[in-house]
Amino acid sequence: MFCGKCGTQNSDSAEFCANCGAKLSKGASAQTVAIPSGSQNDKNRKVGIIAVAAAAVVVVILGIILFGGRGYKATAEAFLDAQFAADAEAIFELIPQEMIDYAMEQEGYDDEDYRDLVNELEDTIQNQLDDLDAYLGVGWTASYEIVDSEDIDGSDFDDIVDAYEEEADIQVSAAKTVEAEITITADETESNVTQDLALIKVGRSWYIDVLRMGSLF
Repeated sequence: MFCGKCGTQNSDSAEFCANCGAKLSKGASAQTVAIPSGSQNDKNRKVGIIAVAAAAVVVVILGIILFGGRGYKATAEAFLDAQFAADAEAIFELIPQEMIDYAMEQEGYDDEDYRDLVNELEDTIQNQLDDLDAYLGVGWTASYEIVDSEDIDGSDFDDIVDAYEEEADIQVSAAKTVEAEITITADETESNVTQDLALIKVGRSWYIDVLRMGSLF
């Protein structure tokens, strides 16, 4: 028979439970004993789940701190997207803000002038796209692929570092030239051209190197 108090199985002739000493009832053999749902195994399992979740959060945070920022490919792709969308605002966002502030100060421009410059760049890009519409026909498409990148080092890199530090007190930690292959499709024909993009790394992000690609304003 089973003990009605602790659930231990005893011989049918026993009067007291061999485990807890409780008096056994002859009718208790069919009784069931409820096992608490909050067992130690459940508690250990919950603690383990919480620990794993906490560790995952730490890994994500460390990843953001150590490897955050915009990579050089993402910067090159963002520039190409903005170029074919005539999105001058997006292009300016790919330039170090310190460089924009420096150029604005040197030219004596204010916020209104900045907005005019953004609009002027947008109009210039849109005019070029309109020329392509006239030449290729409306409906042409452009796609691109980053096919190569080259690190700038040695004296060439030193010149870049010195130029940005002297002009805008910007600390450049790396520089690259990225080659993009652009495919233009129109009337079921394709043509390929390449475009080189100059990039610099400031902090954890890559930016357009306006000093190598031409005047900012």
